[in-house]
This record gives sequence, C-alpha cells and structure tokens, in this order.
Amino acid sequence: MRRLLTLLLVAVLAAAGAAAWALLRPGPEREVVLRVERGAPLVQVLEEARREGLLPSTLVARAWLAVQEKDRHVRWGRYRVPPRSRPVDVLRQLLEGRVAMVVVTVPEGLTLAEVSELMVKAGIGTAGEWRKVTRTPEWIADLAPGARDLEGFLFPDTYRFAEGTTAASAAHHMVDRFRAVWASIVAEGPCSWDATPFEVVTLASLVEAETSLPEERPTVAGVYLNRLRRGMLLQCDPTVVFVLKREGRWTGRLLRKDLEMDDPYNTYRYPGLPPGPINSPGRAALEAACRPATVPHLYFVASPGGGHRFSRTLSEHNRAVARWRRSRRGR
Repeated sequence: MRRLLTLLLVAVLAAAGAAAWALLRPGPEREVVLRVERGAPLVQVLEEARREGLLPSTLVARAWLAVQEKDRHVRWGRYRVPPRSRPVDVLRQLLEGRVAMVVVTVPEGLTLAEVSELMVKAGIGTAGEWRKVTRTPEWIADLAPGARDLEGFLFPDTYRFAEGTTAASAAHHMVDRFRAVWASIVAEGPCSWDATPFEVVTLASLVEAETSLPEERPTVAGVYLNRLRRGMLLQCDPTVVFVLKREGRWTGRLLRKDLEMDDPYNTYRYPGLPPGPINSPGRAALEAACRPATVPHLYFVASPGGGHRFSRTLSEHNRAVARWRRSRRGR
C-alpha cells in the first residue's frame, strides 16, 4: 500500500510539474489576435485560445484558474497576444481584461460625416453603421427636440475604445461625454440669454467654425447674438460651407454664387440661427455660446495680423474688409 501511495504521489507531482512546465513554455512566434464575443462562456474562450496554440489544453488552463483566480470572468473584446507569450501570461491577460485599445482624437469643428469617416479609419464601425447611428435624434430628444440627427452632439475629445467597439457604442459614449460637459457648463450658472440647449449648441457650432482663438469666442458669440436680436441676417460663411460639404460640392473656396443658394442653412438668405448645428463644438465654444460677451459690435472680418477685426458700424466693417482684401492681394 505504501509503495502504491508513493507511486501515486510521484505521478501526481510529475503531472503537476508537467502542467506547470506547459504553462511556462513560450507560445507561438507570431502575434495572435484572440476575439472574445460579448457573453462568451469561459470554456469557449479557453478552447479558442488552445486552437490558436496559446494554451497547452483547456484542462490545464481551467485547473490553473481554479487554483489562482476564482470567480473571474473574461472581458469581451480583441486581445492582441504578443509573440512567445507563455500560457500563464495569456490567462492573466484574459482575466485582467487587457484588450487591444484604439485611441481616437476627434478635433473640434468636425461635421457628423467627418467624425464618422475618422472613426471608420480608426477601425470603429463601418460607414454604413455610422450613417445609421448618426440618424438617431431620439438619443438627444430631451436636449434637442427638433434635431434631425446627432450633428453637434458627438463631443470632440480623445477617446480610448476597445478594438471591435461598434459604431452605436462609440456614438453613445460620445453623446454621454457631451451630456457631462453640458451639465458642468450649466452647473456654473444659467445661460445669459433665453435659449434652448439646441439653440446654444447651434450658435456654438458657428463660433467654433469662425475662430480657433479662445479669447475671441465670447466676442464672436456676442456679435451673432446682437445680430439675432436686431433681426439681421447672420451672414455666416461656414453655414454655406456646411451645405456645400453635405452636397459634395465643397472645393475649398467659397464663391459669391454660393451665398445665393436656396437652403435653410444659408444664413445669407434665411434670418435667425440655422436649423441646427453645423459641426461638433468643443467646450470653449459651448461656454461662449451659453454666455456671449456683451459687446457693441455687429460685424467682424479676418484681420491681416491674425484673428478678427470687430466693427460697430457697416462703414467701419467695410474699411476692415478693404484692408483684408489688400493684404490678400499683397501675398
């Protein structure tokens, strides 16, 4: 009996040693991409890893998990397993949820179409998925009951998405980010003019398109607010550019005939704010649109030295425009 027990103990130790050695041996020489579907059971994940040569067997892997990591679940996503990874390292990567990530920076001022294109290039969703998901104004119905899409509400920021994230999931995250930023802005106090959130976002998109200088944004917003209160046309070039981009006719140069097009977004023909935002404004533009500066100006034009020159009267504005044109001809 003693001899039998000794042999049994030796066999157990040998098996344990073999299992331990198998878990510590380097794996494939290549990088392996392991895809874990949402809700996939652990046994299925381990079997897939075994087929890819990352684990010696599912039995050994489950035994190690039972001893080392109880009651753990594998996070869904794509795992990029480096070359020569040991099975024990693969198991730890799975249990720690170290999925492959995609970092995407969305600049301020992009249109919905441009955001979608950026995301597709980064591997987040397809063009068709983004076309569908951006036409879901019900996501923002509480903030923008009249919105036709998500234009203006995919907040520009730097995002980290797991590889394989869907367009819907990414867009939801970006809308949630907008909500958080908007909540922090209004928490500082109400907007200084009687406007709905949708109107503020629309004005912010014009400000975002007109200037990149932080110190100018409240003034630009103030000029537009002055014109709105006086019933003047906003005459905002970027609203016309928005239409041209939407129709695939933007060449990079705005022509006089473009200002005459019959479109509700053309603020050279239609008074008031355009029907909705024309891009995704950042926090600074939203703050400026919520609390425009109190200024006497009604006009502005690009300044030869950078930024803009603001004017109270049309005659002042015309002189500023003439200076700008002379500077352009002198280039």
